[in-house]
Amino acid sequence: MSLVIDCHGHYTTAPPQHDAWRDAQKAAFKAGQAPPPYPEISDDEIRETIELNQLRLLKERGADLTIFSPRASTMAHHVGDEAVSDAWARVSNDLVARVCDLYPETFVGVCMLPQSPEADLVGSIAELRRCVNELGFVGCNLNPDPGGGHFNAPPLTDRFWSNWTFPP
Repeated sequence: MSLVIDCHGHYTTAPPQHDAWRDAQKAAFKAGQAPPPYPEISDDEIRETIELNQLRLLKERGADLTIFSPRASTMAHHVGDEAVSDAWARVSNDLVARVCDLYPETFVGVCMLPQSPEADLVGSIAELRRCVNELGFVGCNLNPDPGGGHFNAPPLTDRFWSNWTFPP
């Protein structure tokens, strides 16, 4: 028996309400306001975005399993502040977890981290622990440039990132 694993899949077809919430979250931050509540997204809406897209393509191409994470291009760690990054990572990871729960034989979760460029890694470690321990994810996407190409934050290879004390 063989198992074909796609080791790099992103939720590129997330429901439009998810992306609309992100736009509203960014606008609220810019205006100094609280973001709106995250929208309700039904399991049927998730199934539609997956079955017509990623799942169909996976089967057509002969893959059995995908290591699945939020869309990389929307992680945007440099947008907003630490609270904005935390909230965006949480809702994005929760959405991926719902896909994995609906299709456990096909999708295995990998999380994004709230790597805000001016924050320590405590929030990222907490989100990683939540995703692994509570959501059953197997890893994380680690952005080597949390400054989003603006080069205003040290790269992850800098000793700046190793000077933090993490809670147990």
